[in-house]
Amino acid sequence: MITGTRYQLQREVNQQLRLATEVARAQAEISSTKRILAPSDDPVGAARVSDIARAQANQEIWRTNLDSADALASNAEGVLAALTSAFDRANQLMLSASNGTQSPENRNAIALELESIAEEVAALRETRDSRGGLLFPTAAASLRLPVGPDLSIAAVGTREGVFETVATSGGARSLHAILASAAAAVRSNDPAAIATALAETNAGSAHVIAAHSEQGSRGARIDTLRDRIASSAIALKEERANIEGADIMEVVARLQSKQLSLEAAQATFARINRSTLFDLLS
Repeated sequence: MITGTRYQLQREVNQQLRLATEVARAQAEISSTKRILAPSDDPVGAARVSDIARAQANQEIWRTNLDSADALASNAEGVLAALTSAFDRANQLMLSASNGTQSPENRNAIALELESIAEEVAALRETRDSRGGLLFPTAAASLRLPVGPDLSIAAVGTREGVFETVATSGGARSLHAILASAAAAVRSNDPAAIATALAETNAGSAHVIAAHSEQGSRGARIDTLRDRIASSAIALKEERANIEGADIMEVVARLQSKQLSLEAAQATFARINRSTLFDLLS
């Protein structure tokens, strides 16, 4: 009789331990909103969640890099817009200077403004980014940002490409040199030099427009990549939630059921203990 009672008590204890473990498990699923709490819960699902987590971590790095690239591209866009306006004005001035009836005072005023534009262009060439580095780096220091698997981009053009390699009839020249030569030609009042300078400012204007267009393409590509990563991030988040996410309503129902079973087991255990005590006293 005592042996049978001892066996029954052990069985009740084991049942309570199992139910308590299941209750704790359900509570953990509710608090974490996850059904996979350890790889052993679902080895295949856990492996896929691990892959997704790595992809999400990579995407966060790429998104941060694209944000940085976007900031650089926006800054460069402003600089190139200023360059475009500067060369539009330079062309207007050179057309005016090519009129042989300009007075010496007017030619001097035109030359002074061209020199001022040249100084503005020189300052734009030295524009710094938010970290203090050159916005338009040299070709040797050009930075490419990783934005995807085996994919990197340059957010802005190089200093050489934007400011220093304008194709002219006299060879490659810098934007600043073109403007400085234009000012000198106007001061000299040499028709041939003015004609050459006008052709070079036109070449500089076309060069800046092309650089501006190229920068616009970079900005558009950055936007496309950001949208692509955002869409992929949503898809990965949904897939991960479907794999490891707990059905809270189902878990709550299971928790309530297990709690009721545990309470019933505890009540049964109490009755058995009372019966055992009576047996011992008798």
